[in-house]
Amino acid sequence: MNYEIRKKRLQEAMNSDLINFPEKLADFIADILGCPVTIEDANHQLISYSKHTDKTDQARIFTIIQRQVPDHVINVLWKSGVMKRLFESDEPVIIPAIPEIDLFNRVAISIWDYHHVIGFIWAHADGKTFSNQDLQLLKIAAELVKKYLVQYRSGNRTREKEYRDFLWNLLLGGLKEEQRILHMARRYALDLSGFLAIIIIDFGQEITDVLKQHVNHLFKRLQEVYVAAYLYDEQQLILLVRIKHKADSTVVLQDFIQIFVHEIGKKCYLDNIVGGSGFIYDSPEHLHYSYQQAKKVISLKRKLPHLMQDIYTYQDLGIYQFLDDLYEIKLKENYKNMVIEKLREHDYKNHTEYLKTLRVYLDCDCNVYEAAKKMHVHPNTLNYRLKRIGEISKINFKDPKQKTAVYLDLLLKKWYT
Repeated sequence: MNYEIRKKRLQEAMNSDLINFPEKLADFIADILGCPVTIEDANHQLISYSKHTDKTDQARIFTIIQRQVPDHVINVLWKSGVMKRLFESDEPVIIPAIPEIDLFNRVAISIWDYHHVIGFIWAHADGKTFSNQDLQLLKIAAELVKKYLVQYRSGNRTREKEYRDFLWNLLLGGLKEEQRILHMARRYALDLSGFLAIIIIDFGQEITDVLKQHVNHLFKRLQEVYVAAYLYDEQQLILLVRIKHKADSTVVLQDFIQIFVHEIGKKCYLDNIVGGSGFIYDSPEHLHYSYQQAKKVISLKRKLPHLMQDIYTYQDLGIYQFLDDLYEIKLKENYKNMVIEKLREHDYKNHTEYLKTLRVYLDCDCNVYEAAKKMHVHPNTLNYRLKRIGEISKINFKDPKQKTAVYLDLLLKKWYT
């Protein structure tokens, strides 16, 4: 069959009812290209596949059996640069055989809808050399599959919107009755039983399609915490997670966040990611509290990165949980801490650093040697400064109540001013 005839068949198929039958699409395109074809969505879920030949590789067999591309195959395709090229261009990508995953020669093309990849066609080219005309036909075939995928996605948009609205309602406290929440969750095949919490991952930048792909693969690898549902919100990924056992659940959440941030940062070359979680609840009606708590953890990690670098859960915030409320109270009362005011005035008039010295000393839990090291001074020098600080401000370093009050006020000034 010559090029013009094959091209005409593809063009005629654009206006036929073929796009209503995805199971026929792969066989039709395979007949045009003269080799087996597999069609997937953007998440590598299998949509359609053509008949085998006697040269079928294990990667294709496993994909058909599992109805999606195996994780180890996707990981190698990312490492080899294949997936990166598919996410950067709508041109066909020629893929040499990769013996380590038993993948024979392929030619692949990504299917785009505006600026987003919505699927892929994989042509199993083992034993066949693709000409420039074949590659042009593959591009036309991508337009044909796009028509099906856009139609398919359009049919699901209403359900996706309802699902998204349900999750936001849950996060923002719009749903109060547990039985109603569980009833609605069943409509979307969500299991909200057991111990639940909200985790937020803040990427500090735009979340691209490539980043979403890595996120989806990472979900499958991290088993201790089950991701029941998730949403993307600007630069943040919001996870509704279920924990298997409540014992040591805070440690499990912390480990999950640490590993997630480390792995996604390493894969995508990101170094500005932070993650945090709220409390764990045994009823979905309280998840809006967990969401607000996770937001507070993220906010503090952004504003006080050095103090918060080892904190991942709301429970571990300790007294930092109350800084927002404390600030509002003190703002209304026009409150001023006289210890701080006296030291600030002295520093201004005498060019000293007593206020900074006090802050570092309290940050170090009143450890003279650690504070001296951070300030690059001798411990004797620090002790002298602390003595002068006591004389000027009248702070009693033996009174934990005074030290706590001053420390909180120093944090508030650093955070809010």
